[in-house]
Amino acid sequence: MRAMKRRIFLKSALGAGAGLVGLSALSPLYASEPDEFKGPDVPDIDAVKVSEHCYYVPALGSHPTPENFGMFSNPGFVVTNEGVVVIDTGSSVQIGEMVLRQIRKVTSLPVVKVINTHYHGDHWLGNHAFVAENPKLALYAHPSCEKVLKNGQDKFWFDFMQSNTNNKITGTVITVPDKHFKGGEVFKLGGVEFKIHHFGRVHTQSDLAIEVTTDKTMYMGDMVMRRVANMADGSYRGSIKALSEIEKMPINHFIPMHGHHEAVQLIKDGRQFMETIYNKAGEYYEEGLSDFEMKPKIMAEPFMKKVASQWSGYESTIGKFIVIAIQEYEKSLF
Repeated sequence: MRAMKRRIFLKSALGAGAGLVGLSALSPLYASEPDEFKGPDVPDIDAVKVSEHCYYVPALGSHPTPENFGMFSNPGFVVTNEGVVVIDTGSSVQIGEMVLRQIRKVTSLPVVKVINTHYHGDHWLGNHAFVAENPKLALYAHPSCEKVLKNGQDKFWFDFMQSNTNNKITGTVITVPDKHFKGGEVFKLGGVEFKIHHFGRVHTQSDLAIEVTTDKTMYMGDMVMRRVANMADGSYRGSIKALSEIEKMPINHFIPMHGHHEAVQLIKDGRQFMETIYNKAGEYYEEGLSDFEMKPKIMAEPFMKKVASQWSGYESTIGKFIVIAIQEYEKSLF
């Protein structure tokens, strides 16, 4: 009977076009034996120390591939005297486990809180590893993050990561955050003060930025990055407004979840990128130009030629960014 159940499982999970499913969909028999169906471990990546308490584990690439195990964003963690706060957990249980190993190189204190900055899968699918270590661990995100994931984006992102990594995230259990930060919360832990920011729709509707006020360091999620990848869930006007506010804050270090940490120039360049595309798209829209006529003109702008053109995904994705800018500009007219 056990062998028969295994054959039935494998047929349903590996059938043509079906892809693999998360272990959360399996019976207790298989959920208790994840190693039988688990993808490979992710090689260790040493954490980067940014300030006294703040670290992140740098990505292996700018997009998920089988070669980088889907490790294309930067999980972060903050070490306090009473425990560790993790900010984003990566694309899989394997990445989460690797991040835990890097935390253990820095401290033996437990992880006491996980915060997911938004609902894209490379920021929360690693939650499984942390809950496996401590089933009572609280997982926080903006309320809209949990809502979006439970409306089907959880499975979408699992399948997306499986497809792009050639099933290397197998064994990951979909583990959705169910505790909420709405923005404006301030808490202290082990001598370190945190402030949670929500600026509305920026990269997504659920973006949180986590300011470690003690260190003058801010984890930015995907609200800013030197990468051109995904604007479909975001807002240009929301991004410009948020980055303009952040630019004025007394922050020394900004940690994006894609790319290296920087000072305030990262925020300035991110704002100028959004302003250039949105404002020029609006200007050319009023002149009656089509999207394909706008594209070379926008790409010829000095900032785009000198700065943005160096970013990953620029050539392949800038056209999609322009289309979304036109759509947002049109909506602003009504």
